[in-house]
Amino acid sequence: MKTNFFTVIIIYLLPLLVKSQNYIEWDKSTKLNYENFKKTPDQTKSPQGVLDMRMGWQIAQGNGQVPELFVHNKVDQNTSWISMKNQEILNDMQLQFDLSELYTRKIRKEFESLREKKEMSKDAYKARFMALQKNFQKRLKSVATTTLNQPSLYKLLNKQIQDSLIIYNDYQKK
Repeated sequence: MKTNFFTVIIIYLLPLLVKSQNYIEWDKSTKLNYENFKKTPDQTKSPQGVLDMRMGWQIAQGNGQVPELFVHNKVDQNTSWISMKNQEILNDMQLQFDLSELYTRKIRKEFESLREKKEMSKDAYKARFMALQKNFQKRLKSVATTTLNQPSLYKLLNKQIQDSLIIYNDYQKK
């Protein structure tokens, strides 16, 4: 009976374990490629795509202690798609991922500032996260797909984001 129970658990957990391996964490040396977009794409006449980014945070706090915080930035490969192989759309997806990393670092900086002030309230951290997440969404909306067929704009935005990542280098994931 025990063997069957463990077999059932493994059968049910295996898909969850396999699915969890389909997240890509941002890394300077890793660039997105066509294999990272696993969802069957919508049929479109022009290059389009969806990059399913998962930016979030976790908090661990002991009684009467300043919380420890962990901010993550991942892409879900299973729900991301590109309608056709096109270098410009791939560049645009990478630009969006890099932008999400920039805002992840900005969040880490804000959290560090709150920790230095010995802020104990989880609501204060949540408010900072939500404010920066809102700013990220605005910025993302302004750059998403604007680089298609505009290589000069892509180069300008990419340089701006890469330079900003260097400025916030102290806040990359350790």
